[in-house]
Amino acid sequence: MQLIKKNGIVLFWAVLFIDCFFVFSQQYQFHAITKVLLIPVLLFYIILNSRKKHYNRSKTLIYTALICSWIGDILLLQNGDVFFIAGTTAFLTTHIFYSIFFFRVHPINNARSYEVTIIATLVVGALIFAVANFLHNDLPKFFRIPFYVYAIAIGIMAILAANIYTNRGKQKLALQFFIPGAALFILSDVALATFKFKYTDENFLEVVVMITYGYAQCFMAQGFAKYLKG
Repeated sequence: MQLIKKNGIVLFWAVLFIDCFFVFSQQYQFHAITKVLLIPVLLFYIILNSRKKHYNRSKTLIYTALICSWIGDILLLQNGDVFFIAGTTAFLTTHIFYSIFFFRVHPINNARSYEVTIIATLVVGALIFAVANFLHNDLPKFFRIPFYVYAIAIGIMAILAANIYTNRGKQKLALQFFIPGAALFILSDVALATFKFKYTDENFLEVVVMITYGYAQCFMAQGFAKYLKG
């Protein structure tokens, strides 16, 4: 456990790079093993580096979100649209819990918050519109409503992550971890949607999905660990 507590992030990156190698070389039987190790490493890293008997509600939100991500990872390893929808639902739940956590850290309650929220909403909204326009003709009809629901959920999460910047005591957490993590989550999901619906034969896109997803979760985990240390 001391290895994970002190070097959990290094261990995570080692597993992630091995996983990306398996994806790039299309050794999916090994990818199925390494991918499901990623979230547990981060979860134990956060648990071991957080203060005991403090921040219990925040811990519940964070741990639940990561468990949902882990379930999503497992579901997305399976083939078929049913598993894809189920996995996407699991990640949607992750973003809901992340959003609740960010709002609890710093609600939108002053002029500066409103200003940042409006700017972030415009940026995220423009990005969602651009991606939706790019993928619209390739999205099957039964995927369109889930796509927009998920896009709105991850957009709200990113906006609330950006709002933490307006909290002077949490600006470093926002700039170093939460905002980059949210941005990489969006980039990862754009790459995943592009691979799923538009360019299914581009193997490098699978690696892009894993790298950006892993980096996003790593940023979030480091931010959570620092927050829970107090």
